Amino acid sequence: MQSDAVPLVHCPRCLASDVRLSSRRKAWDLVMRILLATPLRCRRCTKRFYRRVGPAHLRPLTAPGGRHRPDPEVLPMAGQRAPVVLVVEDSAPLLRLIRKTLARRGFAVFSAKSPGDGLALFQGQPRIDLAVIGLVKPTAGNLDLAAELERLQPGLPVLYLTGAGKTIARCSIEAQSPGAALAVPFTEEELIARASALLEAAARQGPDERLWERLIAVSDWIPSPIAMLQVYETRQATLAEVHVATLSAGDIQHAFRTTNCKAAPYGVTVCARDLVRARRLIGRDSDERQFVVAA
Repeated sequence: MQSDAVPLVHCPRCLASDVRLSSRRKAWDLVMRILLATPLRCRRCTKRFYRRVGPAHLRPLTAPGGRHRPDPEVLPMAGQRAPVVLVVEDSAPLLRLIRKTLARRGFAVFSAKSPGDGLALFQGQPRIDLAVIGLVKPTAGNLDLAAELERLQPGLPVLYLTGAGKTIARCSIEAQSPGAALAVPFTEEELIARASALLEAAARQGPDERLWERLIAVSDWIPSPIAMLQVYETRQATLAEVHVATLSAGDIQHAFRTTNCKAAPYGVTVCARDLVRARRLIGRDSDERQFVVAA
């Protein structure tokens, strides 16, 4: 029988990724087959274990008993510049595997094991196109890092690596962006497909649209009654950011929302009691010709 590699499956003893299909044993394998578990063996420490894997996990080697899998086809890149990816994951074997997988597909990859190192790498690069952040272990610093990267580069696509369980963090990420969470373990094809989809979605958005998404995401929660303070055209995202600074300095809670008006698709709301004071504050920073006053 050909010994097939099983990518992105790690040995439970030594965490190595050099895992292959194992020969079947009649008694115990008959029981495990009912549970749809596949016998596997780690080539590094020789541990034999079982894991539920599908056909997409299996990759034939170049020859029976060979040690290397053929490199996957490199994705075509737009222009001459390869997408730059920052990977932050505290598991060294998983980090190494992700880095090699992305590099083989033509991505330029920078990797770090801690949020502090990841932030330093991010600030040292002219531009990062995609961030891959591990959340398999409950590391609060990684969520803080994602928020800081979004603040520094609005609209930055982030792929979160989560555990298989339905945690609060995973459910929140999937509710906001279903394609931004990828459960571990995953196949090489799933990783590349998810990263490519996030990059393509970001490329379709202009800088103003990305800034509007950030403004909406960081909006305050405002108790009723609320009032519409201002509506904006799509190109007025920078003006809205100026208004955010003004309202924040005046200690006025505010929230950005989409509207039903095609000419002015975004708006900012405040508490009804703050409407007059908020309008007076932003009037100092705005030219009447730059924005549309809400009716």
